[in-house]
Amino acid sequence: MRCVKRIVTQFFVVLVFSLTPLVSFAQDTNQDVNVDELFSESQDIISESHSENKTAEADLTESFTRGPSLQFSGSFSATAGLGVGYTQWPDLNDPLKYYDGSAGAKASTTLVMRAQPSSALFIYGDVSTSLDTTGSYTWTPFSIGSLYFDYYGLTNLSIRAGQFETVWGHGRVFTQSNLMSGSASAISLRLSMPLVLQGLSMFILVNKDYFTGGPTISEYAYAGIVDHVIGPLRITGAARYQKKEGLGTLLSFQGTLLGVDIFTDMVIRYIDQVQLDSFIGGFFKEYADTKIYAEYQYNGTVRDALDQSIGFVFIQKRPLALPLDGGIKWEHTFYDNSGQISPGITWSGLPNLTIQAAFPVTYGKETSRYVINNADPSKRKILFALLAKIEGSF
Repeated sequence: MRCVKRIVTQFFVVLVFSLTPLVSFAQDTNQDVNVDELFSESQDIISESHSENKTAEADLTESFTRGPSLQFSGSFSATAGLGVGYTQWPDLNDPLKYYDGSAGAKASTTLVMRAQPSSALFIYGDVSTSLDTTGSYTWTPFSIGSLYFDYYGLTNLSIRAGQFETVWGHGRVFTQSNLMSGSASAISLRLSMPLVLQGLSMFILVNKDYFTGGPTISEYAYAGIVDHVIGPLRITGAARYQKKEGLGTLLSFQGTLLGVDIFTDMVIRYIDQVQLDSFIGGFFKEYADTKIYAEYQYNGTVRDALDQSIGFVFIQKRPLALPLDGGIKWEHTFYDNSGQISPGITWSGLPNLTIQAAFPVTYGKETSRYVINNADPSKRKILFALLAKIEGSF
């Protein structure tokens, strides 16, 4: 699901552009590596009668069947863009009254390391840095995105430990059902048992923000998730407990109806009392070049009000075989009748170069949710953003 979210973000890059006066984009790094496909063990087929050539032939055989035990890769991107718009709806008598414009550039790179000392141990890490163009014009210190190991030496049990992100829930537009939303910055231990039902995983998470004083085991976060398939229906149950947060539980259903994937996520929290935290339901349909998502969310954290929202995403890749990808994203809350509509296109007609344009429109009263939470620092209600991005992997 993380991968799908990145795809959606690609078409609405203006939302990221608006976070700072600069233009920046997150790097795509495939952290969930299929170890069995990348590295496979084989038996030594060299007979004892050819012992004088055994070492050379064994090394050659391993190089083709097991692959290198240490691999490095990475990506680089440089982006420049401009944004123009209005902080209020334009005044026809004074067209420049609410006008606001900005421009900027940014570059970033990510380095990835994968290592497999043996068939039972896999290690992954990635670090990234970006160019600070706000004044110092220097590269920021490298920061760790993920750093963990996987151990497969135990029967029917795998272990992952380190810093990595875990995502729960099926929502693509609304993600309130993701009880593990802060896991990327935590140190985690995961024990996975794939043969328990359709998969059981237990977690222990540690983060400095959990502690009121010194670190104590009682303030760690503890979580677990289990999947089970009954006919065409996949049922997921999950729970997470942390002393400050209380207990959160997730119950999800996912299935297919008339060729369309449908799902529901329901989160109930137990802190001082039982509370329906959120309910998310929706459907998604993905064709070769077309993707459609629609979601409904009930937010139970708002007291004395009925907080309901809807979201819709449509993505079309390569219409008429042109080097264009286009899409539109719409979010609306009935809580205060505010929302945002964000159409966008991406042109990729040249190697390693894309041109992206987006035109988000935010509507609602000045005190409404989407107007207040508008990611644009200038709070422009109407914005046109044009960006040029050079990127590549190595």
